[in-house]
Amino acid sequence: MAVHQHLHATENHQKVGVVVLAAGSGERLGIGPKALVEVGGKPLLLHVLESMASNSSVACLAVTAPADLIAAYQKLVDSAGLAIPTRVTPGGATRQQSGHLGVRALPLEADWVAITDVARPFTPPGIIDVLLENFRIVALDVPVGQYLCGIVPALPLVDSVHLLGAEPLLAEPFDRSLLRAAQTPQLFDRGCVTAAYEAAAKEGAVCTDDVGMVTHFGGTVATAPGNPSNFKITYEHDLALAEALHAYAPKGLAGSEVSI
Repeated sequence: MAVHQHLHATENHQKVGVVVLAAGSGERLGIGPKALVEVGGKPLLLHVLESMASNSSVACLAVTAPADLIAAYQKLVDSAGLAIPTRVTPGGATRQQSGHLGVRALPLEADWVAITDVARPFTPPGIIDVLLENFRIVALDVPVGQYLCGIVPALPLVDSVHLLGAEPLLAEPFDRSLLRAAQTPQLFDRGCVTAAYEAAAKEGAVCTDDVGMVTHFGGTVATAPGNPSNFKITYEHDLALAEALHAYAPKGLAGSEVSI
């Protein structure tokens, strides 16, 4: 994949299209598609849509859905009353395929793409706007000849990390200061992430997230401070934690933001 300079990197009026990945079956959670699972009496899909629509830079949204739930997802989207055009589109068999299909479903006017998980109900409002600002700042200081393809909120690890030897034996500790846990939304220049999707499809490469895919094919991605409350609901205990947090501090969580 060719890494190229983005002439609009420091402009102030980018249009962002957001892909909400919601086509998964929620197998690990075990209670059906996550988009329809409720936290605080509201489906996760609505939590995420409202957060994404809070960004002034977001011009359009695409929600990937299981083929048999397109109508149900569209009903939820309509109930949100969003002022931003939002399209529900069939997803793929994998997260990566759904991301590619979601990007294709966005109008061409979106020159930036943010890809996020439906399973993050506490995504801070305004996060896309802040990521764009972070990108502008970092892009001014990158070495000559190196150009950014995107930016991702990330957290340092707090647990000790060890390499695994012959399971279940640990081999040696690993320096956790070199590691970051990537969150979503992950923001990219549309040309960069599209080229990475196409290269991955051609090569048969499978990555766990989009920043991994972009960097695998030669793109450079920066990090911005993540937010601990922006955790992903994967297992039953995550859902219980989300309900507890929503009941305990809904206003505080909704108002949290990513700092520059």
